[in-house]
Amino acid sequence: MKLLLWGAGGHAKVVLDIALATQAFTDIGFLDDAGKKGAWFRGYPILGGLECLPSLAGPPYFLIAIGDNRIRASRYAAAAGAGLTAATLVHPSAIVSPSATMGEGTVVMPRAVVNADARVGRNCIVNTGAIVEHDCVIGDHVHISPGAVLGGSVRVGDFTLVGTGAHALPGAVIEEGAVVGAGAVVLDRVPAYATAVGVPAKVVGYGMPPGGTA
Repeated sequence: MKLLLWGAGGHAKVVLDIALATQAFTDIGFLDDAGKKGAWFRGYPILGGLECLPSLAGPPYFLIAIGDNRIRASRYAAAAGAGLTAATLVHPSAIVSPSATMGEGTVVMPRAVVNADARVGRNCIVNTGAIVEHDCVIGDHVHISPGAVLGGSVRVGDFTLVGTGAHALPGAVIEEGAVVGAGAVVLDRVPAYATAVGVPAKVVGYGMPPGGTA
């Protein structure tokens, strides 16, 4: 199969390694937004940017290899709108329960665990060594950072970032667009678009929702 990776930075290096480890793709190319058409990234061609999507509609699978949730979401919408099909990548060293469900465009990185009846949305990142326990529900365009742990039945809204090494206790709710800082421990709830840090996690500010005010 052919795979198109959108993004040519540090995160893309890891996604490429996962794609190669699956041995599912015979032809890999990149898109990049920095005008690098004709260049090469880790031995693979950069075909262009947004402008070349119409010519790629059809055979290639795609995956957005960009860490920022909102940029990743916009590129995902563009690629899907052009008729490309999103791939789902799971590193061979990751453990994903047969009863878990994974949305299109999601990447599960090395040594991550997604346990029984967990539901992970579209275009998400379950990063290296992260644990998503049983019955968790994760929205779309979410990034669960390296070493983060979600206890059983945690709910995570769309566009949320759970920082490196953060923990959410069983049953906690992290609402849409929230940011949980590195190493924070969520005991119960983080409101929408809030940034919460510390042990236990406390809200220190609010971000701006798309097209509105916090």
